[in-house]
Amino acid sequence: MTKKGNKFFIYLAIISAITLTSCGSANEDFSLELSLQEKVTILESNAWLLKGYEDRVMHTFKNGEQFTYYGTDNEFSDTPIPGTQDYSISGNLLIVDYHFDNIVNYELKLSCNNNIVDFYKDGVLNKTLYRKNSNYKECL
Repeated sequence: MTKKGNKFFIYLAIISAITLTSCGSANEDFSLELSLQEKVTILESNAWLLKGYEDRVMHTFKNGEQFTYYGTDNEFSDTPIPGTQDYSISGNLLIVDYHFDNIVNYELKLSCNNNIVDFYKDGVLNKTLYRKNSNYKECL
């Protein structure tokens, strides 16, 4: 009976170790990267403040166009400034056409519960946008 009791506890310990190890790797699978289309959908559903000019420059994205708004002390015009930048998706890049042969390919990285978007050009951080009316400051 003692041998059976010892075997039972050994099997229980092995099963517990396997189960706990499996749970750890399964949790890592839940943190999958968003697709570029999902990131663009997030961009298009919000207004974004330009880092360093949060109280003066705001961008919106809609139907392949980026609009820019100017403001003072977080009060922004209802009308964007004239001219837009066109954007599209190609593979895993957001392509922004600033016109006059100035086309830039960006990789997007979202953080802070999708409240911060970093635009990387050739692996170098080019600009950062903060979601308007979010708690992005808690992540800085």
